[in-house]
Amino acid sequence: MESDRLEAFSDGVFAVAITLLALNLAVSGPEDKAFSLAHKLGSHWPFFAAYAVSFLTIGIIWVNHHTLFKNFAKIDRTLLFLNLLLLFFVVCIPFGTSNFAAYLSGGHFDAKLATAIYQGIFEGMSLSFGILFWWAIRHEHLKIALTPAAARTAVIRFGIGNVGYIAAVGIAFVSPAASLAISALVAIYYIFEQTPARSSVPAAPDDPGNPADPGDPAATS
Repeated sequence: MESDRLEAFSDGVFAVAITLLALNLAVSGPEDKAFSLAHKLGSHWPFFAAYAVSFLTIGIIWVNHHTLFKNFAKIDRTLLFLNLLLLFFVVCIPFGTSNFAAYLSGGHFDAKLATAIYQGIFEGMSLSFGILFWWAIRHEHLKIALTPAAARTAVIRFGIGNVGYIAAVGIAFVSPAASLAISALVAIYYIFEQTPARSSVPAAPDDPGNPADPGDPAATS
């Protein structure tokens, strides 16, 4: 099947997930006279911090998802289910974000557990995305196949975020704030990360398959 319908459905899920993140940003109104607006905004910082990291993460997933699927020559049934698995974790991100932000300022074990759950959702998302990418390479779904060496390197660099999220889960039980910082760094990594283009595949300078081509399936992780 063609990927247009799959991408349209996925885009809708991404849009809903990223919109749900904003529901927890509101603070109490002027009828609550116990605290000033500045105090309310300041005490609400966990929600703003979690929102920023989660928004960035979902946005990057959407960008990479679009880049990856536009370079698929074909879609099989397994890819459909792997994409559903990815979307399952994407939809869980607003829940994890809200839960994490609500418990972060309270401290104690609940804050650590909420952080671990939050990072666990990111790990599930990253792992499912990595498997989807691996499956596409393994079963030659890309429009222009990678060499075996380039494919191995691409899978490693594409999935390296899994290591960061696993570390974040462990650090969550030591410092929730540090764990959040790790997930932010992983997001930043995927903004700039470019898995290797077909560096080992000869291409003519005017060849649309040139490694500098922004449409390269491995040009954006």
